[in-house]
Amino acid sequence: MRSSRLVALASAMAVVATIALRPTDAIAQAKSAAAITQAANAFVASLTPEQKTKAMISFDDAERFVWQESPGPRAGVVLRDLSEAQRKVALNLLKVSVGDGGYQRIEASRARETVLSAQQKTPEGQALRHPDLFYVGIFGTPSTTNPWGWTFEGHHISTHFTIHGNQVSTTPMFLGSQPNDLPAAKLEGTALAAAQKIPPALAGRILGPEEDKARALVQSLDAKQRGMTVFSRTERRDADMLSGINTRRVTPLSSPGLPARQMNAKQKALLVALVEEYLTRMPADVAADRRRRLLEGAALDDTTFQWDGSTDPGQAHAYIVQGSTFLIEYAQNRGNSVGHVHTIWRDFNGDFGTDIVGTR
Repeated sequence: MRSSRLVALASAMAVVATIALRPTDAIAQAKSAAAITQAANAFVASLTPEQKTKAMISFDDAERFVWQESPGPRAGVVLRDLSEAQRKVALNLLKVSVGDGGYQRIEASRARETVLSAQQKTPEGQALRHPDLFYVGIFGTPSTTNPWGWTFEGHHISTHFTIHGNQVSTTPMFLGSQPNDLPAAKLEGTALAAAQKIPPALAGRILGPEEDKARALVQSLDAKQRGMTVFSRTERRDADMLSGINTRRVTPLSSPGLPARQMNAKQKALLVALVEEYLTRMPADVAADRRRRLLEGAALDDTTFQWDGSTDPGQAHAYIVQGSTFLIEYAQNRGNSVGHVHTIWRDFNGDFGTDIVGTR
């Protein structure tokens, strides 16, 4: 009996030792936390005293929780007022915060502001749309110990980052585009001329994989699965988002859809690939940590998928991916315009870094 207890105790100690050796969430994100902090300090150091008064905001200021997708002024210093060297440092901060995939999407969306400006009927509308009308706000003092945050905001882009020690929060994150597919937009006149000036690397279909991978999943479903997945949702949408715009907190949506546990292996793989597409908007180590926590075992089984609208290409549609801790929304619904796309990632308990800072 004593021997059995000793064996059990030894096994338990081995498990504890194994757990102790596993990387924690904080360690898993340490590389990006350090890189973001370093890049933010470089940006702050590049600013003049006058620019700092605009860019530097208290960590406790309510502006840290404000986010929008529409064009217009935001908290912080605007890219237009920065020198070329300062703008380069600011965009480097953005790149280390969203990774290569997120940065490519944001730059492509910014580039389309010249097209949107050309399509406006008033000088006021034209002036509100420009690739340099994006704002950088630093909340608190970039630090390796104390919590701080920063935002990059403008039309169709709302990104919020919170860093506390070795931990990183990247939500809420809103990315949109218009026209999403430039060739399909059938532009004319000054709008066409503006589109032709966009570099080829930024002129492609921005949010194409997000659409294509979701459509592949919904089209793989059998009749019973479609009955649980395809809805015609009639709730009021704010900028096409059921979860709303400029909401400080988000709660799980009702009628979540088809859970992954009721999908076959191929369909599960398609769902994982879809979520991974959104993970490319995060630094590699943050994305890998989230993948481990969100897309393995029971966490994946509890993740649901819901589709709204036509499943055929070229038709208005939207979808939702919802896990126990996160929500992804995609909508191509506005005015049945298939060239106007909105997407968002929200964390139920972690938006604005509430989980790592310890506030609600």
